[in-house]
Amino acid sequence: MSVIDTRSLTDRVYDYLLDQIITGAIKYGEVISIRAIAEELKISTMPVREAVKRLAFEQIVEIKPRSNCQVKIPSPRMIAEVYEAREMLEMHALAKSLGRIPPENLERLRAIVEEMKGLERDPDPEAEEKLAVDLDRRFHAEICALAGNEFVDQFYRQLALHVNMTLIHQKTYDKLKRQYSESHAEILRCLQEDPPAAMAMLRKHFTDTRNALFNNQG
Repeated sequence: MSVIDTRSLTDRVYDYLLDQIITGAIKYGEVISIRAIAEELKISTMPVREAVKRLAFEQIVEIKPRSNCQVKIPSPRMIAEVYEAREMLEMHALAKSLGRIPPENLERLRAIVEEMKGLERDPDPEAEEKLAVDLDRRFHAEICALAGNEFVDQFYRQLALHVNMTLIHQKTYDKLKRQYSESHAEILRCLQEDPPAAMAMLRKHFTDTRNALFNNQG
């Protein structure tokens, strides 16, 4: 039996645009044509305008003249605040779930880590970086999901919107590359073998990532 989608058309357009921004299909700083989106989705401009207004209210885009809007570029302060909020959410999720993480959650994390390790064999640096960014987002979304709280999941998703991972890691992935899969694998190992140590490992992961991000800003 299929599930009926009861969301309004505006909600669906909003979710579509969110996914496009999260995955990097629409990049930060990019100008979006409301008419072009409406034509792409084969709908009127009205639900697209309403979805864009929601994004503007959430400070994700800035509405421009001539039926356009521009995705905002996050400032260093915003990036720092987002990482602080992400760490708070994930530490809460871990604290709530330690010692009783369902095997299926660990299996999803394990699969993501295995994909991260496989990136080292990718001959295309641009494709490698793009996939690395997506895997990082998925890994941390799974950590938040351990809280079993839909509001935590929602907050995490909104945070991800404000920091396009492609932009953030654009100048830092090469520096993080050596520790990239290892740090995520170590978090997973702790979750499996020494749950209390996972808290310290996750905090170290965030500290190392923030250091790399801001040390690269000139």
